Parts: sequence; structure tokens; C-alpha cells
Amino acid sequence: MLALLGVLAGCSGTEDRATPAPSTAVPSAKAGFGGPTPTPVPATEVEESRFRTPTQNIACVLTDSEVRCDIVRKKWSAPSKPSDCSLDWGNGMAVSDGKATFTCAGDTVVGTSTSTLKYGRAVRSGTVRCDSVHTGLTCKDEETGHGFTLASGKYELF
Repeated sequence: MLALLGVLAGCSGTEDRATPAPSTAVPSAKAGFGGPTPTPVPATEVEESRFRTPTQNIACVLTDSEVRCDIVRKKWSAPSKPSDCSLDWGNGMAVSDGKATFTCAGDTVVGTSTSTLKYGRAVRSGTVRCDSVHTGLTCKDEETGHGFTLASGKYELF
């Protein structure tokens, strides 16, 4: 807990630092990094998709109930690695079983993309939707409302 408080104390709301919510925080109903919620765009419906953002910094695999996104370059650090993770920690985020979390993985989805999710576009498979905007990528399970926003400068789990 002290380590988490130390991380949070060093954070600011600038683009250069992460603004992680403590694990006891109530999930936000609003996706993104604050400010007005953008007008939703129609999502392209797919069974499964492997895509990257236009900068090629974030790569994702989307299925009808899950999404995993890995990030190549980031200016933030993930919270401390949990004791039940014996692999690489915090190099991406995922929504699985309706919950959002950092990834604990021994592999990466970077380099497996078959398409680019352009800014201002969205893709959906089943209950999981991802929206690409120039400030980051937001993916969430529309059934549970849980998800994440991922960018090189900061992240948010909700």
C-alpha cells in the first residue's frame, strides 16, 4: 500500500505521467481521460479482430467477450506486480470476464495486427467495443461498463 501511495504521490494530471486510480476506487462510468464524453460513432461489427492504432504503438486482439491490448512505448508505470503473476506485468491491459486489468503475460500481441483502427473509428465484437481517438484507445465491455483507456502518456482503468 505504501508503494502504491508513493506512486500516486509522484503522479500529476499531465500527459507525461500516469494517473492510476487506487484499487479501492469506484469505477468511473465515463470512459477516457475526463472531459466531455465524445459522441459515439457507429462501430464496425466483427467476430474477431487483430488491430493496431495509427501510431502502431498499441496492438490489440478483440473477441466477442475479451480484448487484450499491448503497448510498445509508454511514459507511465503499472502498479506493483501482484504476487500471483509469474510472467511479465503491465505491458498492456485487458478486459476479460467483464473486468479490466493489467496484463500478466509471457507473450505479446504486438506485431500480430492485420488492420489499423483509424482515429474516430470503433470496432465491436459481442459485448466488447474499442474506440480509437488521437488521445488514446478506449476498450470496454458494454455489458459491465468496465474497461480501460490506454495511451503512451497515461492510462485509466474503469
